Amino acid sequence: MSEYVISLLLVVLVSVFTIYPLFLGRRKPGVADSSEVNRLEQLYERRDLYYSSIKDIELDRDMGKLSEQDYTELISRYKEKAASVTKLISELESTGSSAEGFS
Repeated sequence: MSEYVISLLLVVLVSVFTIYPLFLGRRKPGVADSSEVNRLEQLYERRDLYYSSIKDIELDRDMGKLSEQDYTELISRYKEKAASVTKLISELESTGSSAEGFS
């Protein structure tokens, strides 16, 4: 009798370990996709880098290290880059806000 119980337990355990990974692959609603989170973190870092560069450019102009023409070119380039990254961040947050809870 105990041999049957042990055999039954072994079958149940093996079945659980075999079937369990199938349920792990399913995403729960509201759980953020790690690739989207990583992408968002990268975009935030890039945006912060552009903002920092803009401050450095303004400081260099104030110190007389940049001509007005160079300042204008650099500042417009970095503002465009910062704006495009900010737009990407907004799009990612808005598409993931209902499922991921970003605000």
